[in-house]
This record gives sequence, structure tokens and C-alpha cells, in this order.
Amino acid sequence: MSWYRRAKLGITSFHNLTNSTAQLHRKIPNSSFQLYGNTIVPTCKPPTTSFQRYYNVERNQDIGAKRLYQLSVLAIVGTGLWAGFVFFRLGVRIENVPYTNRKHIVVCSPMQEKLLANSSLEKGKTKYKGKLLDEKDPHSVRAKLILKNIIQGLEREVKRNPNSTASGFNHYDEFNWNILVVDELEINAFAMAGGTIFIFSGTLEVLTDGDVAAIIGHEVAHVVARHIFESPRSLSIRRKQELEADYIGLLLMASAGYNPRAAPEYWWKLSSKYPDLKQEDHDEHLSFEERANLLSQAHVMEQALTIYEKILEFTELLQMFRSDTVIDAGIALSFQHGATHTVARHVAEVFRKLTKDCSCSK
Repeated sequence: MSWYRRAKLGITSFHNLTNSTAQLHRKIPNSSFQLYGNTIVPTCKPPTTSFQRYYNVERNQDIGAKRLYQLSVLAIVGTGLWAGFVFFRLGVRIENVPYTNRKHIVVCSPMQEKLLANSSLEKGKTKYKGKLLDEKDPHSVRAKLILKNIIQGLEREVKRNPNSTASGFNHYDEFNWNILVVDELEINAFAMAGGTIFIFSGTLEVLTDGDVAAIIGHEVAHVVARHIFESPRSLSIRRKQELEADYIGLLLMASAGYNPRAAPEYWWKLSSKYPDLKQEDHDEHLSFEERANLLSQAHVMEQALTIYEKILEFTELLQMFRSDTVIDAGIALSFQHGATHTVARHVAEVFRKLTKDCSCSK
């Protein structure tokens, strides 16, 4: 019987073990197990809430790159706005140079330019105190007349270009043109901000009107182009400014009624007649021969001669209409049409006024 009891005990134990395993299997959901190869690994799902977090390396990289791009754009825009504000406050702007249409950076506000012009003028007067010739001196009268003719030619160009911003004449009204003669036997001239030019009496004693017109036209060109306020002030920029002033000055003297051929001839004259005369700032200026050759180029001289010939035609026509013979003919024609003497004289005065206005706007 012992073997029976041992056999029954073994069977009972086996059944108990089987039942406990089945009960344990029923207590754990099937979905909590995943099969990886031959290994059963229990798993569990996170509780469902409204605050689910996702830990994904690739997603984080995309978000970081996008955020970096946004910050970069904001930084660039912010820097641009700040630079624009600073440039505006300092008067920094991009302008066109008249006649050449070259774009350049001007570092000066209108208020700063006015203050600098007044300060520079006072310094110049102080430096040459006791050496400035009187306005009634023949040298002063001659210099002022040549400057007046050049400014009249410049004003015609301003009126011919109504779009002052595109043509570079938007600051023209800020200038107060004047020329002062320094009583020194030296061939020299220079311009200051605002429109004041200093010229030495030695220049007026030995040079012709055409030569002086070339010099004054060159200095007026520096002022009109606002070279003194241009940035950066590198050597290449300064040399470009000198060549630009030569070119603009050539056109200005032509529009004033001076033969533009006098400009290159002036440089040839300095080179041959005054071989020992050296330019103080030779690095900025080309040699006399080089400047003469550049102004003598066919396309440059043809442009200036075209302006000059038109001015000559206009001057001749103006002189013809201003002659007493033409005015007397107009009076006689008025009488023929039954006009009284008073009306005829009125016609003559109107005619004279019209011709005078034409000469002023020449």
C-alpha cells in the first residue's frame, strides 16, 4: 500500500502545481507579455493622461535646429534694425554722386554738416588772418565772377534733373557758395564743407580764366560730390575722388561757357612750365601728365564739348535778342499794329525783362 500512497501523493502534487500555474496565468493579462526570441518579457503600458511625454532623439534634433534657425533670423533682423537706427542717428546714408551716379557712403547728417562747415570756415579765416584780400580787389572780383558762372551752370544741371535723389542733387540747397583769395604767391586752391573755396593769388596772377575755371570747377566738384564726408577714407577712395572731381569739374566749366580743352592744357602747362612744382599729396593725385591724358580722352572731351557748344549757341542767341536793334524792331512792329507809344514802350520793357530772365537762368 505504500507504493499506492506514494503514487497518489505524486499525482496530487502534480495537479496542485498545474492548478497554481493556471491561476497565476489568469491573474496576469496576456497583453503584458511580449515574446523576444525564446524569452518571455513582461511589459506594461503607461497610464493614459493628458500629459504624455515623448522621448525621441530625432524629434528633439528637429526642434533644436528649427529653434536655432529662428534665433538666428531674429538676431540678424535685430542687428539690422539696430544698425539702421544708429546709421540714421549718425546721418549715415548711401547717396549718388552727381554726374557720375557712383554710389558712396556719406557719414554726416545735415545738422552735422552745417556745424562742420561753419567751424571749418572760421578755422580757415583764422589761419589766413591778415592775408585775405578784400572783396573789391581785382583778384577777388575775378575769382567771384568765375565761380558765379560755374554755379549758374551747376544750377542749370540741377533744374534739368527734377529727381534730385537719383541725380545726387538732393542736398544742393544746403550749400552757401563763396570764394576767398589768400594773398600768397602760390598756385593752390582748396574747398571746405558748405561751399567755401580758398584760392591763392598766385593762381590768379599767372593763369588764364580757362585755367582758373578748371581749378574752381574741380573744387566745386569736391563739394557737390560730398567727398569730404565719404567713408571709408582709404587711399584708393581718395584717388578715385580726385579723378571724379577732375571729370565733374570739366563738365562744370563747359556748362559755364569755358572751353573744356583748357583743363588738360592746364595740367600740361604745369608739367612743362613748372617742372619743379610737386603736389603735396602725390599719393592721392596722379601726375600732371596722367591727369591731362585722362581728361583728353575722346569720350570725355566729346561730352564736355557738346555741353560747351550748346552754351555758345544759347549765348549767341541771347545776345542777338538783347540787342537794341531787335528791341527797336519790336517797338516799330507794335506801332504798325496800331499800338500807342505807351503800349509800345511797355512791350519793350517786357521784352527786356524776358531777355534778362533768360540771361539769369543761362
